[in-house]
Amino acid sequence: MELTYRLIDTPERFESFRALLRASGLPADDLDYTRDLLVGYYEGDQLVGTGALEVYGAYALLRSLSVKLGIRGQAVGSNITEYLLAEARNRRLAGIYLLTERARGFFLKKGFTDVTREAVPDAVKASSEFSYVCGATAVVMHLPL
Repeated sequence: MELTYRLIDTPERFESFRALLRASGLPADDLDYTRDLLVGYYEGDQLVGTGALEVYGAYALLRSLSVKLGIRGQAVGSNITEYLLAEARNRRLAGIYLLTERARGFFLKKGFTDVTREAVPDAVKASSEFSYVCGATAVVMHLPL
């Protein structure tokens, strides 16, 4: 299986991106491919994985990490995460935050740690993801860069 990254930079790719998020039970309505860094992992022309970074000053919010059923367990999620972390480092960001309800163990293995919501920079807290998209039960995690 040969997989390639593509930026989600067209309306057609964006609709496929949102469809995979919805199929994975993740929010998709507040994303904007003209503002956020959205990446897709493709097998041929088929989108099989997604990930996004929203940048807020010196910090980013990692979100929308999903992998198509049938492809899971083949390191696609890890590869997407590593790509986004490298992009954040290239941009010389100070750290990455995320919210998760189901993938805490995955992100712990990537070096993220739990933090309180109060520890999150105001600009990140003001994002739609923190403000209203993810519920209060979501775990907040941070990775300094």
